[in-house]
Amino acid sequence: MMSERPFRAQIPKKPDIGDEVIVKGKLKPDASVFSVNFILPQPPPVQKSFSAPASSEINGQTTHKCCGQPTSPNQTWPYIAYHFKVIFNDDGSSIVVQNWKNVVWQDERRSVSHSFQDRTRPFMLIFRFHHDTIRVFVDHTHHTPDYEFEYQLPLERIRTVEVWDDVEYVEEVTFRFRNNVQNGT
Repeated sequence: MMSERPFRAQIPKKPDIGDEVIVKGKLKPDASVFSVNFILPQPPPVQKSFSAPASSEINGQTTHKCCGQPTSPNQTWPYIAYHFKVIFNDDGSSIVVQNWKNVVWQDERRSVSHSFQDRTRPFMLIFRFHHDTIRVFVDHTHHTPDYEFEYQLPLERIRTVEVWDDVEYVEEVTFRFRNNVQNGT
């Protein structure tokens, strides 16, 4: 059975290159998994079909064409631009999984994590949007990214960030937008 989704925040404006989303929180002491997801509430643009249904069923889950939102809060959205998940093993090690979802989950990238060894310590993740990748930093940005993933769905269509699973609480979510001030205007 899936855990309750503890946190959802609307991104106040369209994300752009150079913008950041910072998530601070605390895991449950017995955490086995947690994830952060960047969600498109509507499908990516495709050729319009005049015969498309107003709703559809995907894996037994009804979604509505207007927003694509799952009908149950414990089910996932059909369009997730970026899924960052940490899995904690019984031996104290952890694995980071990165992937995305276009109705069905796509191929994932797994890597051993050295950043998530202590589940009792609060965490801070910084997600920075670049031209064709999302870069993830653990704790601060004064080093090379800890993780990187290429976009498959349009960055500018992301509207929501969700934190899932074994999170005791989300302390803070900060949206840091690049300042687009141009000289002489």
